[in-house]
Amino acid sequence: MTGNSPINPPVNQPNDPPTTSNSRVRQVEAIVNGTVIDHIPGHMTLKVANMLASEHDQVSIGMNLRSSRLGRKGVVKISGRELDQRTLSRLALVAPSASVSIIRDTHVVQKFTVAMPPFFEDIARCANPNCVTNHEKWATRLEVIRTDHLEVRCVYCERSFPASELVLI
Repeated sequence: MTGNSPINPPVNQPNDPPTTSNSRVRQVEAIVNGTVIDHIPGHMTLKVANMLASEHDQVSIGMNLRSSRLGRKGVVKISGRELDQRTLSRLALVAPSASVSIIRDTHVVQKFTVAMPPFFEDIARCANPNCVTNHEKWATRLEVIRTDHLEVRCVYCERSFPASELVLI
């Protein structure tokens, strides 16, 4: 048998379909109207999907897709819904490098990178168990102090934490 038989595919063919913007191959089904969240770090894809989608949403998820920017990435598509500002802030906390596309009639009408707000207000709990916000009905307010490896500081107890230590509300 030759090296090009179905049993032995050529060695130089990639296993993954191309993901460049000029490629016609879609790795996740297109939607007519809704929101696409792309460039999600691969390990955060399911967390983003669970955080954004309600039980009635039609959601498509692509995991471990090739990405020249991230190596591996995730994509979440939510049909029939656009994200509000609070949801975008929550997204910035768990996937700060994500890009969001608003789709209407199968066309991208708006595309943007998730904006990092200067503060996260009532989005996540302070990681300090002794903080007043964890014992009384106070809204949390976390100031962004570092964006390269996202780090926040609670304005009440003044402790700093990496975003990975926070629990979303």
